[in-house]
Amino acid sequence: MADESWRLPNSVQQLAANMQEPPSQYLLREQELLGGNLAGAEMPEPITTIDLGLLSSSNDPEEAAKLRSVLKTWGFFQTSMMDSVMAASREFFHLPLEEKKKCSNLIDGKHFQVEGYGNDQVRTQDQRLDWSDRLHHEHYAGGQGPRIADALKI
Repeated sequence: MADESWRLPNSVQQLAANMQEPPSQYLLREQELLGGNLAGAEMPEPITTIDLGLLSSSNDPEEAAKLRSVLKTWGFFQTSMMDSVMAASREFFHLPLEEKKKCSNLIDGKHFQVEGYGNDQVRTQDQRLDWSDRLHHEHYAGGQGPRIADALKI
């Protein structure tokens, strides 16, 4: 069986601690930079402000359109909830690496799953990788949350 260890990248935090420059699979080629296919190119505009007074007291189509847009773009907009999620996320990323690894997106250190802490799935040896570690978490109300919910204390 061929060595497929390249499918299991180390976390960026581990790589950054042990080397001076990123490995080649994290470097974008000039044509990739010029192609405009960078994540920032698709980021939404600044956060929309909705006047709830206008929304509830009148039939203002502009405020209703802004509300629809926010719900489609962000999925939720209650600032206290967003603040709590952001604070929990920051707390998670400030944990020591060994604690974050308990929420790994690799099952048994080998099999990729979308949910968890780590990198994107690596499908080919020449795939360009993002220089970032991620935490993907889904929580369904009423369900039994996965171990990540406990780690985030949500």
